[in-house]
Amino acid sequence: MKLRKDKIVSMLESLVSPVAILLTVWYVTSRILRYTLLMQEQKGIFLWTPDYLRQTFSDPWPLTTLISDFLVQFYQNASDGALITAIIVTSIYFCASQVLRFFKFRNLAGLLASCASWYVIAHSNTPHTGVVILVFSLAACLISTFLPYRRSEKGGSKVWMLQIVATAGLLFGTTFLLAKDKELKDNEKWYAVEYASRSHDWNLVLRIATIGTCKSDVSYVPYALLALNATGQLGEKMMDYPVSGPESLGEDGTESWSNYSLNSLIYEVTGCPNEAIHMTYQYGAAMPHATSFGALRQMIRLQTENEDFTLARKYAEILMRSPRNRQIAENAMKTIARMEAESTGEPMSNVSRVEDSMISNNPVYNMSSIISNCRNSTAAAGDRLLAHLLLSGKHAEFCSTLEHVYDTGNPERLPKYFRLLYLQ
Repeated sequence: MKLRKDKIVSMLESLVSPVAILLTVWYVTSRILRYTLLMQEQKGIFLWTPDYLRQTFSDPWPLTTLISDFLVQFYQNASDGALITAIIVTSIYFCASQVLRFFKFRNLAGLLASCASWYVIAHSNTPHTGVVILVFSLAACLISTFLPYRRSEKGGSKVWMLQIVATAGLLFGTTFLLAKDKELKDNEKWYAVEYASRSHDWNLVLRIATIGTCKSDVSYVPYALLALNATGQLGEKMMDYPVSGPESLGEDGTESWSNYSLNSLIYEVTGCPNEAIHMTYQYGAAMPHATSFGALRQMIRLQTENEDFTLARKYAEILMRSPRNRQIAENAMKTIARMEAESTGEPMSNVSRVEDSMISNNPVYNMSSIISNCRNSTAAAGDRLLAHLLLSGKHAEFCSTLEHVYDTGNPERLPKYFRLLYLQ
């Protein structure tokens, strides 16, 4: 009976820490870093293609890059990404305790190593960091199997109780540090706005990029104004936010992946599909592998909506080389085939290319041109043009444009800030 009890205690002792680590890291990471994980997937890429493999193995750390790129495709679901992180951190625990397998405090040392690695992984901008730590841990574990050790005496109940206390204490302490970490919270909020914008969840954008948030960090203002623009509230609420001029609308010509992504959304909302596609291409080209999962999926959707089925099929075929995205690509191919069969007349892409306007660095010209020439132009283009004129102080042009875009016969029905300037 005593022997059986000792076996049960020994089994519990071996399971309590890894199970606690796995569950805690998964739960906390899926809550604290939800949008960080989702945006890592948006910017990631893994393809079974010669070009991808050739580039990966020409860069430093090819093995860890290959593993991390493979794993990041599963971050499309935040819970899956958190589970992968939890498995990595738990594996580090096993590796560290295996290296010190003949010492009393091996499990405590493993726990300390796993908590430290979790903290480091949470602060990294890519899963590559976690994979590097894991690979080194596995290497150390493998080397340790060939080293001689002197077996020490069993620790007994005191070490067992200490392990329980240490497990609870270290996991709680690490969770507390991560939950209170300003850098992580700021990054998560920013990624949430980016992801929500790319998902067209404009209500979520406005819940995150509040007036108070925009006052403390003006980089949120373009996203808040875009969400107002997309939901028809720009003329009613734009001046409630800390706008400083037309640059607050985000079309400042900066060449960066973030600006390309924002501009692709602006042109999609205002109804200029060819420029939305162009900006999405630029966004993908700014990624390390010259494309990403998010860019490919967006290109497929935009090209399909624009009835450019040849290019939509091309991007779907590329995305099909990603194991996690294969089903998405196959569904896209079915949609393309169905729409192609139902299509009558000249493809919308050909018409829009003829009617589309050249896009310049002048947003007033761009919005005017979209309204005049793009068959897909929306009411958001008119509101955005009026906002640019209002913020630029061009009162005469604003009034003439307002009379063209809105029915000014009943000024009280005009959006608040458009009405105030019009009646001055």
